[in-house]
Amino acid sequence: MSTKQTKEKASKPAAEKAKPQAVKTTTTTNKIATLGPVTDLGKHVSKEWWKKIFDAYYLKTDGDVVNDPKITEAEISLFMGILNLPKESRILDLCCGQGRHTMEMARRGYVNTFGLDQSHYLIQHAKETQRKLGLNPRFQKGDARKLPYPVDFFDQVMIMGNSFGYFETETDDKKVLKEVIRVLKPGAKLLLDLADGEFLKTSFQARSWEWIDKQYFVVRERSLSPDGRLLSREIITDVYKGVVDDRFYGERLYTKESITKLLVDAGFTNVEFHGGMKTDSQRNQDLGMMERRFIITAVVDKAWTPVKAKKGEVAEKHVVVVFGDPKYKDPVKPGAAFDKDDFNTINSLKKGLADIAGYKFSYMNHHDSLFHDLEKLKDSIQLVFNLCDEGY
Repeated sequence: MSTKQTKEKASKPAAEKAKPQAVKTTTTTNKIATLGPVTDLGKHVSKEWWKKIFDAYYLKTDGDVVNDPKITEAEISLFMGILNLPKESRILDLCCGQGRHTMEMARRGYVNTFGLDQSHYLIQHAKETQRKLGLNPRFQKGDARKLPYPVDFFDQVMIMGNSFGYFETETDDKKVLKEVIRVLKPGAKLLLDLADGEFLKTSFQARSWEWIDKQYFVVRERSLSPDGRLLSREIITDVYKGVVDDRFYGERLYTKESITKLLVDAGFTNVEFHGGMKTDSQRNQDLGMMERRFIITAVVDKAWTPVKAKKGEVAEKHVVVVFGDPKYKDPVKPGAAFDKDDFNTINSLKKGLADIAGYKFSYMNHHDSLFHDLEKLKDSIQLVFNLCDEGY
């Protein structure tokens, strides 16, 4: 500043110096760049799209299902009615999301529940909810193709809420199933809650939009890809800020025939379908992949993995317990069928056997494959405890 300018500034009246200055204001938004019209959704679906979209917006767009406790309670009641698991069973909720099913099982007294998901955001959300509710599930971030659990560890693995078929290739889906087999005990089960691919191929909505709440709405576009995936686009808009996300993803559609083949090829047996499941939500608008699903169980067909005893320890003896098959009529039972008392007795027996040191127990009740299953385990079992009264 020159000397002249300094003098002129010093000679200005004090009142003029104090004159308030205009304040510039700016308005910021969280708008993002959108692609506008897209003719080929597949070009915009990244190979690992599932690493990015399971976030806070996911809990909004899918919140009418995944945040509704009544839906979760009804689903767990249905699944546990099919499985009839003892409360001490070690259960893995694979691809657990924010842990809604895991925590509902824990709330019902299942004391050994585990949840694993690849989304850091959803796992942290699950842990925070767990602490607030005072429940005991163990949550962990991880990849379903490489599970961080030991061999022969779980009594049950459950993949619920249409959380299967996210990978780009069917080969990766098979890797998930192979890992499930590795961590399940021999004779244990996988439960799959999966979108009905045959229905969706002909019934998906190519375009839709719905209000999520009073602030957000979502526009969706869908198309089928040549490799059998349902490709989707979601444009999420905040009424105050504009478009806040424009996301693309693809999910493989399985029919009953194709998922059965994949399960058998991976090493499962006794694949069973337990009817369909139709979801109703409070918004009752676009349910997408959650609209119609089917429930599948499959049995692990493998032997126990040999475990060498440490020096000074005695190796556990492996005992196979044979039960009656609930699928068949039994004339010695009331009504010629298994009832609630029978299942309670079986669960009490399993609980008692679990407390016997030096032994590990596995259980068989599928009579159609009984001899085949025993033959496969003959080199790893020391005893057969036969409680079946149907002539075996």
